[in-house]
Formats: sequence, C-alpha cells, structure tokens
Amino acid sequence: MWSNALSFGGGVLAAVLAASAALRVNRTKMAGDTKARWEAVLFDKSAQLAEAARSLRHHSERYRHSSDKDARKQRIDDAQEKLRIAMEQLRLVGNRRVQVAARVVMHHAYAVAVQGVDNRDPRADRYTDTPPIARLNDALQEFYRAVRQQLRAADPEDVLHDDDLARIADGLQPLTPEQRSSIV
Repeated sequence: MWSNALSFGGGVLAAVLAASAALRVNRTKMAGDTKARWEAVLFDKSAQLAEAARSLRHHSERYRHSSDKDARKQRIDDAQEKLRIAMEQLRLVGNRRVQVAARVVMHHAYAVAVQGVDNRDPRADRYTDTPPIARLNDALQEFYRAVRQQLRAADPEDVLHDDDLARIADGLQPLTPEQRSSIV
C-alpha cells in the first residue's frame, strides 16, 4: 500500500515538475516572441521616420528651382504628414531616448521645410550659428543612435554622420545648392 502511495506521489511530483518547466519555457518563449515583434515594429517605424525626414529635406532643397512649385509643396506636406505619423507611432514602441530624438527630428524638419519654401529659418533666433539642414542632420544622427541602442546593435553610437561623407574618399565634397540637380 505504501509503495503504491509513494509511486503515485512520485508520479504527481514528476508531473508537477514537468508542467512547471514547460510553463517557464513557454513564458520565456512568449516574452522573446513579443520582444522580437516590438523590435520589428521599432525598426519599421524608425525607417519610416527617417524616410519621411529625408524626403522632406529632398523636396525642400529643390523647391526654389522646381518648375511645378505646387506639386513640390504637396510632396513636402506629404512628407511632413508621414513624419508626424511615424513620430507618434514611435511613442508607442520607442524608449524615452528614441521618442525625444524623433520629436527633435520633426522639430528641425519643419525648419528645413520653411527654409525651402519661404527662404527663411523660423528658428534662426534660437539656433543662430546652425542652418536648418545641419540641425536636421544632427537630429537624425541622434535618432539613429537612439534606435540602434534600443535595438541593441553592435556599436550603436557608431553611425556615419552626413557631415563625414566628405571624409570617405579624397576629393569627395558636398555639392553646393547651385551644383545640385533641379530635377522636379
């Protein structure tokens, strides 16, 4: 009788231990899957923000020489809208550093748009020595670093800055506005 009770007790104990181990493994796997999904969303929304900021800059720089200013202005407005949407979406998945960096990108992208369309820097009094495009480049640099850090990339702070492009190859210099394409 005692041997049956011990056998039954041992079987119950083994079942409880197995269920506990399976539960722990499933929880860990679910947490990993959830984290991977959030990281994928962070990467996707970050790429959308960077794309919108670059598009806004592109169209703003070409506005003055555009043959169809209305169409170019619409592209700037579309890029601003996409930038705002991506920034808001990043508030859901980004850590504080990512959220602040995204907001600063939007802040300076607006100045780039105004500079391109109205030929004035709306924040010149606050940033006296730095033009809007340089401020946007700096803001994007911090945004890239913040996202890379949250995604746990190797060397998250090691991101090539737009201003470093001239140092990549001897003689490679940025084009002046007059040298840039005026393709609509």
